[in-house]
Amino acid sequence: MMKRSVAANRKTRAFTLLEMMLSVAVFTLLMTAAFALVGTSTELMTEVSEVQNESALRMRFIETCRKAFESMTDKSSVEFHYVDGGSGQFNTYLSLVDTPEAFDFGMNRFDEINRVVIAAEIQRDGSIRSGVYYMTEADFEEARQTDFTTINAPYIELLPGMRQLTWRFYDSQARTWRQTLDGNFSTSLIELTIRTDGSSVPFRSVFWYLNKT
Repeated sequence: MMKRSVAANRKTRAFTLLEMMLSVAVFTLLMTAAFALVGTSTELMTEVSEVQNESALRMRFIETCRKAFESMTDKSSVEFHYVDGGSGQFNTYLSLVDTPEAFDFGMNRFDEINRVVIAAEIQRDGSIRSGVYYMTEADFEEARQTDFTTINAPYIELLPGMRQLTWRFYDSQARTWRQTLDGNFSTSLIELTIRTDGSSVPFRSVFWYLNKT
């Protein structure tokens, strides 16, 4: 009777050890899956946050441009200049002339600064430096004579990480969008297309402004 009891106890202890090993293995698998899920969720939340921040910056930029165009009066005007930036791309300079409330950001600008220039300048890495220059007529004429390679004027960056910033102008007589303001036509509609770094889809907006001509 004693021998049978010892054998039975050994079997019981062996079975219990096997159960413990299986439990540890299952626990390890569950913990690994849980950590992987947490890591994936954290990564997803980070990506969502980045997208939301990018969208907020983009919309702020668009609304700032919209307010600038809407602040134009019958004394204001729009001019568009462009120079070859290399590789088939162009640096562009859209001027809002005599529009004191455009991109003022609460600043008290000097009266002689009568030209706000929205610049899109191609960088060596292919990105676009987008911002606003605050110019007098003398500043602008000096910059234009150097094809805008030398600009001595206050500057504020608007939206970092740009990959596309293009303008088009609606010709109401021809009922078509034009790439420049060259030629004898007037417009009250301007299209802006932007694409930020990491985004594959461009974002298009159309602005109306008061055209005195």
